[in-house]
Amino acid sequence: MKKWMKILTGISFCVLSLGANSFAGFQVITSEGYHFVEVSLKDTNRIVCPVDVGNVIFSKEKKMQVKIIGRNAFVKFLPVRKIDAETGEEKLIYSKIPREAYIECGGRFFALVFVPKEKPAETIILRLPDYDKEKALKFEKATPYEKMLLSLIRAAYLEEPPEGYEVTEINTELKAYDKLKIIHRLDIKGARFVVHEFFLEAKKKVRLDESQFLDLVLHPLAICLSKMELQKGEVGRLFIVSLSKEGK
Repeated sequence: MKKWMKILTGISFCVLSLGANSFAGFQVITSEGYHFVEVSLKDTNRIVCPVDVGNVIFSKEKKMQVKIIGRNAFVKFLPVRKIDAETGEEKLIYSKIPREAYIECGGRFFALVFVPKEKPAETIILRLPDYDKEKALKFEKATPYEKMLLSLIRAAYLEEPPEGYEVTEINTELKAYDKLKIIHRLDIKGARFVVHEFFLEAKKKVRLDESQFLDLVLHPLAICLSKMELQKGEVGRLFIVSLSKEGK
């Protein structure tokens, strides 16, 4: 991921060059027990734990594949190959039957019932009720200031919250602009800092500038845009890092 940053009056500005402008859905699971979650039928879905994922227990007979990499578990549904009786061509058939899996995260088991849908890939965040702010504070103190701000924004873009950070879904549309629809998607909160993520949907072709959005949060420290220009109907991402109430 390339990035450019300049310092201006104590606030960090950067633009992220992110390639394809498509986004996974995002869901937050806050407790143990059964949770029904809509996921992509054909794309690879991702489950994120604050710490390394332990075991994932599921039935392989239900044509589901799970791969664990550190804090992530990747889930994909496997198709069945069938020959069309009329054309003789091979087809891939995906079953929409719900499947369940038990994910071990931080010594707890989350029971997820995946409901496959024709939709883009989903990211599911497992939130531990006793998340550790001391770990967040350790991360913030151990990293140089400017590098830490960029690390927070990169973590938000990759949907991999730093250890100890809490994810809160917002999904609220903000004030209307002539050329933009702005949705406050979520907040990722640590000990002293918060990363706010917004979706920017263009109503018409629009050129963007970071300074347009500094009033969206109090005490902004860093701001990043995924794109500096949007075509009509295109969606960009905006990240703003600010001080948390505890960090002021």
